[in-house]
Amino acid sequence: MIRKQRPTFTSSELEMQLQQINLDPTSSTTENLEALAPLIKSIQDTDSEQLYLRSLDKFVEEKEREIEKICQENYEDFVSSVSTLLTIRQGSGHLRRRIGELDGQMGDVGRALGEKKRALLEQKKVARNMDDAIETLQTCLRLLDLVHRVGEMIREGKYWGALRSIEDLLHLTPPSISQTPFYAHILSSLPSLRLSIKDAVTASTKSWLFDVRESGAKVGKLALEQMSQRIKKWRAKREKEGGVRLARVAGAMELVHNERVEFDALDNEDVKVDFKPLYQCIHIYEALESKPELQRSYQVDRKTQATLILTSRLSTTPETLLSTLPLLMQELVGFFIIESHLLRTMPDFRTQRDVDELWDEMCKRIVEVVGQGLKGCSEPEVFLESKTNVLLFVQTLEGYDYNITELNGLLITLFERYSELLLRKFSTDFDQIVSEDDNQPMMVNDQEEFDQVAGVCWLAPGEMESLAMQGFPQAMPFSQTYPMCCINIRNFVDQFYQFTDGVAQQHLDIDEVLRKSLDGLLSDHVSKQIAKRLQAMSNLSQIAQVVINLEHFSTACDELEGVLMNLRASQRGGPVHLSSCKQFSATLEQAEKRIDSVINSKLESFFELAEYNWLPTRPQSTAAEPSTYVFEMITFLTAYVDSVLIGLNEGVKTRAYLNALGRINKWLMDMLCGKEVIRFNEMALASVLADVTFIEAEIKRLDKSDLDRVFDEVKHTINIILSDAVSAYMEPSIRSMSYSSVKPIRLAVILAKLGKAHALGGAQSSMAKAERRRREADEVAKLAGR
Repeated sequence: MIRKQRPTFTSSELEMQLQQINLDPTSSTTENLEALAPLIKSIQDTDSEQLYLRSLDKFVEEKEREIEKICQENYEDFVSSVSTLLTIRQGSGHLRRRIGELDGQMGDVGRALGEKKRALLEQKKVARNMDDAIETLQTCLRLLDLVHRVGEMIREGKYWGALRSIEDLLHLTPPSISQTPFYAHILSSLPSLRLSIKDAVTASTKSWLFDVRESGAKVGKLALEQMSQRIKKWRAKREKEGGVRLARVAGAMELVHNERVEFDALDNEDVKVDFKPLYQCIHIYEALESKPELQRSYQVDRKTQATLILTSRLSTTPETLLSTLPLLMQELVGFFIIESHLLRTMPDFRTQRDVDELWDEMCKRIVEVVGQGLKGCSEPEVFLESKTNVLLFVQTLEGYDYNITELNGLLITLFERYSELLLRKFSTDFDQIVSEDDNQPMMVNDQEEFDQVAGVCWLAPGEMESLAMQGFPQAMPFSQTYPMCCINIRNFVDQFYQFTDGVAQQHLDIDEVLRKSLDGLLSDHVSKQIAKRLQAMSNLSQIAQVVINLEHFSTACDELEGVLMNLRASQRGGPVHLSSCKQFSATLEQAEKRIDSVINSKLESFFELAEYNWLPTRPQSTAAEPSTYVFEMITFLTAYVDSVLIGLNEGVKTRAYLNALGRINKWLMDMLCGKEVIRFNEMALASVLADVTFIEAEIKRLDKSDLDRVFDEVKHTINIILSDAVSAYMEPSIRSMSYSSVKPIRLAVILAKLGKAHALGGAQSSMAKAERRRREADEVAKLAGR
């Protein structure tokens, strides 16, 4: 310890100090002591008591000398000064004694104070140690409280706060305990605390996943309902505005129309999915540097959930499919909407590859579930409803950027099977309609029935107006087959497009499938079925009704081509053509031939009644009085055709007449040229000519110019013979102009038979005629050989 330098006391200092002390003997001791205390304290503090006394003695001596000097000059003053000095000296002695006493007292006080100070220092040291101990304990308690608080925060779900508290344990610990076993124990417990946080947040995420699975169906249901409303609104707009008829849902036009509608399937009035637990778990795992582990675990959990959703429906049957498929679609839509949200909001957690893996697996399983559910199903309605559910599912998730290629393939597969079933169903219906038709005109009793029938049938221009002018009850021109088939055709087209509405068509020309299906129905199950029934028909009125029906079916085909053109989903290609038009034309031609066949069979019965005398001496019939069979045959023909075929158009009637008259002409020529009649004379030919003239006269009353030249062959052939114009016939110019219908070979046969008839006469004139006819026959026959 550095020793303090003792002070020096000069005369001036001593004088100044003494001047400050009141040594008045009258004053109290206490007052004198109070005046002396500061001086004594300063002397005591500097340990200069002796020095001060010596300095004081020296000061007194100096003053005495000064007094003596002064006294030498002034004795009285000196005496006075001596008295004063004695007084001062006496006071000084008193002061010295008092200083000695005070010094002893101060020594005692100093020693006591030193003891107390040492005791105080010891107490301060103990107190400081206690403060350090208390501070250390408080630090430990804070650490323990922080550890306890970590546990509480884990239980309260404040996982990030708990993790931050653990970090605080590492970075905010005072150095005073950093080397203690207690702190080492705390540090060793931190990994278990982190694991507790990890386990707790994982359990929270597992619970969240379970809740999400429960609410996923609700999310999917709301999303599907929203898409269904969008489809209905867009369909109504398409029907209202034809210009957007071809635009599909989720197309550019529909998206512009729907852009003002904001709907979040995950956050709305009915459901709100809180992703905070998952986000918190991701954050915690990132802080623990275990994010890949969480990604793998989450992928496994979501894959398990998707598998559970699908496997619970693997045992679906056609009877249960329509009730289970909507629920399945709801759960899956909710599932993948959540995945899409995570992929969008947490791209560093959910990768496109992870979601695509789940999506691809789900698509395969959906195909299996639907395929299993429709196995053995033969109801088109089930396929249609299944398509509706799958399509709604596809359209909903297409808006979340999922690849729907495989599901479009499923829709096309469903469409193909639906088309087959629909075709099979309507084939049966058409077959039944045609087979059960009575081929009689359909009767309508009032305006309501008329409107119903006219509303479903395709009619020729002006036909409806013409029919509407007639009274009730009214016989429609067609039988019940036609309106029933029209209804079925409309239903088939409607049901066909019900399925295709909204289905992507880039992989399949649906319009062409419809055209071929309709062609197959109309050709194979209407036209050919009618043709099959025609083969067994012999009732001319029924055949006539079939002809009328076929004419209307041809009209329907023409109208259907326009309908299909308007309904066509794309603008590709040119006009729509139905090959069934040709099939109906062929069946119509078959029906007309069947009419000809029935009429011909009737004519055959009249031909059997013909009784010609082939060698008469005079004609047996005239134009006014024809043969009996001819009169009855023509009367039957005109009455039969006009009454039974009354509903047919004039073209068909004319064709029937042409066929019948052509058959009569052919029968007459065959009879004249055939082997059954060996010979006849000119009078017999005159009778035949008279019958033909009668027939022509009757036919002219029908006012059908197309029938005027039916009998030219038989008439001109007989006229050549009776007018003795064989030589003129031999002239090429005359033959081509006047007798073009006469066949040389037939004329030669008739001439030969005339020659045989004349040869029977025996007379020279007869033999001459016979020879002439034989010669004419030979000359005409040569024309046939050219």
